[in-house]
Amino acid sequence: MDLFAAEGQPSPEKQVLENLLALDVASEELERYGVHPDQFIEWYGPEDGTVICFIHGGFFHEDGTLRYLRPSALALGEEGYRIALPEFRRVPGNPAPSLEDMATLARHPLLANATWLGHSAGSLNVLNVLFNTELQPSHGVVLAPIFDLRRDAEEFPNLSASKTVHWLGGTPDRIPDVYQEYDPAVRYSRLGADGFVGAGYRLDIIHGALDATIPIQRTRDLATEPFNIAIVPDANHNDVIRPGHDAWLFLLGALG
Repeated sequence: MDLFAAEGQPSPEKQVLENLLALDVASEELERYGVHPDQFIEWYGPEDGTVICFIHGGFFHEDGTLRYLRPSALALGEEGYRIALPEFRRVPGNPAPSLEDMATLARHPLLANATWLGHSAGSLNVLNVLFNTELQPSHGVVLAPIFDLRRDAEEFPNLSASKTVHWLGGTPDRIPDVYQEYDPAVRYSRLGADGFVGAGYRLDIIHGALDATIPIQRTRDLATEPFNIAIVPDANHNDVIRPGHDAWLFLLGALG
């Protein structure tokens, strides 16, 4: 991803991200779900609102990146939703702690039947929860998603520098078993379209046509699957989490 449109000028995606990060809207309502410092939930919105578990992206960086979603969580809370914004463990070369935390969250009494919402790399955690028949969540909404980890690694211009490779601990050719275990595309293929529909699952995908981080073609290639897909014409990778943008209306529609 080229974060800079011209020398000294941030790209539109980078500018949106910087604007979101500049807003100081952290919740004071915290809940811990484990002993690790990164195992906590920030809560937003009224206690009697429809619950949404909102999983942040950040391309598997081990430092905390939850804060860029705080403005979105606050805005959804103001719409009347009860938003859980969790932090979770991310260990380079070892994806297991992240997925373990997702499973723990999916068994939380307030999150087991919640809608699960994810942005960018956070979407693959949502998808892995949704496609896990041992867990209860049945409705996922993913924004600018990574659906296929192998494809995400192999399409990166420099394979060895891929954030997916960094997180999983190697390339698809080197550690195929790891990709088989953690790739949402593999989990979905095992479930199949008939299994997905038969289980009563629902998946809404919202993707900006101007996304320079996750190619829009990946979402277009899912058009034959039993998913609800919305492609937003003038939205980039981070516009889909920007309150007030046209993409926000698609998000509210998917949640509604």
